[in-house]
Amino acid sequence: MAAANAREITEGIRNVRQARQYSPETVPDDILQELLEIARWTGSSRNTQPWHFIAITDKEQLSKISQLRTPINWVADAPLAIAIVLNGGNQAAEAYDEGRVTERLMIGAKMLGLGGGIAWFGDAEQEAEAKRMLGIPAERTARSVVVIGYPTSIKDPRPNPAAAGRKPLSELVSYDRMGGEA
Repeated sequence: MAAANAREITEGIRNVRQARQYSPETVPDDILQELLEIARWTGSSRNTQPWHFIAITDKEQLSKISQLRTPINWVADAPLAIAIVLNGGNQAAEAYDEGRVTERLMIGAKMLGLGGGIAWFGDAEQEAEAKRMLGIPAERTARSVVVIGYPTSIKDPRPNPAAAGRKPLSELVSYDRMGGEA
């Protein structure tokens, strides 16, 4: 990466936002394949690649997922969701890997001119229901889907949206040890 492009690249990554409102336009197959390649090539703990991806485009299936819990009702209007299914063998390492692949999909979607959002299934009972709907064996882990499409807004349509913005770096960063100043 050339230093001249660094600001542009970091600005692009910084502007990846959770989208919860999408146009009904379908995500083209070639773009879906690119996103799946991005997911496949994401690094994982000890290169275990502990995942399987389920690309969901069926509107009825998306609607069922959206009904797992009220805060994810927006999934019903999306054109695509990718469920991240983990092997279930090492919970700590797989949670780390899940975060990596989720963020990669979000950044990849942004770079491909789309938007993305993460919908968490919920508690153990809701997760079990999602796994049943998606045909995922009980011993596997599946906590969420990454929803992808052409966003119409990044405004949070939920009744109780979280506050926007970020804490200043001075509250988040130490140097050399906790509490160390620059």
